[in-house]
Amino acid sequence: MNENLKNKVCLITGATNGIGLEAAKSLNKMGAEIVFIARNKEKAEKLQQELMSETGREATAIIADLSSLSEVKKAADQFLSLDKPLHILLNNAGIMNRERAETVDRLEEVFSVNHLAYFTLTLLLIEKMIESGGKRIVNVASMAYRFIKEINFDDLQSKESYAPMKVYGQSKMANILFTKSLANKLESKGITVNCLHPGFVDTGIGSSNKGIRKFLFKLASVFAKKTHKGAETSIYLCSSPEVENISGEYFVDCKIDELIGSVKSAEQAEKLWSVSSELTGVDLN
Repeated sequence: MNENLKNKVCLITGATNGIGLEAAKSLNKMGAEIVFIARNKEKAEKLQQELMSETGREATAIIADLSSLSEVKKAADQFLSLDKPLHILLNNAGIMNRERAETVDRLEEVFSVNHLAYFTLTLLLIEKMIESGGKRIVNVASMAYRFIKEINFDDLQSKESYAPMKVYGQSKMANILFTKSLANKLESKGITVNCLHPGFVDTGIGSSNKGIRKFLFKLASVFAKKTHKGAETSIYLCSSPEVENISGEYFVDCKIDELIGSVKSAEQAEKLWSVSSELTGVDLN
């Protein structure tokens, strides 16, 4: 057992398959108490049983559809109602769509799930983390940010043009810009914020979309890792003493990686924060 995680509460999104599932299982074995947000009740119950069988510790499931901002906010409220501390937040849930789709909030779905859900959930739980002596926020991003030059604020909802890899890349660039901004804002609070490229694994992401498998293999051919352990860097950032005082960085294969292009722009980060706050109605106090 990793003594770093003993008696620590870890909240994970997208924990019922792929990278999130591997992270949940590993962190559970390291001693963390797992709380996770899932859309599918049956998959959530299966994960609870699996984690219990491995360690004898009960995991808590919160059922929510992260494409709905109201459900993201309800999920945050539900976590707070548990009256548990929060030490680690792993924002992992993500989607890819072959064709443009809108959420119940009439927002482009990939941007909403992959970025706005991270933004909303995290900001609503910051005070709880500070109160708990919480330490780490980890955002799963991707090298796919390189698919675009910069955030297209003139068509943020991809109404004028929808290119799947660019839309996905924009959401992942948003993850990195958000990480940078939040790390700066929390610098004096003792909470670290980092993001990562996990490497390609078969996560089941976008499996309900016709033709998405071809898209995923195209993505894999560009960014696939040679190792199958796609969750390794997520687990490392959530648990390793080596990074307990590192914040605002982007990791690949458990090492800080150099970012390129406009993802390093403080102006883009500031504008994204402002737009995200306006769209979600959420901001830091």
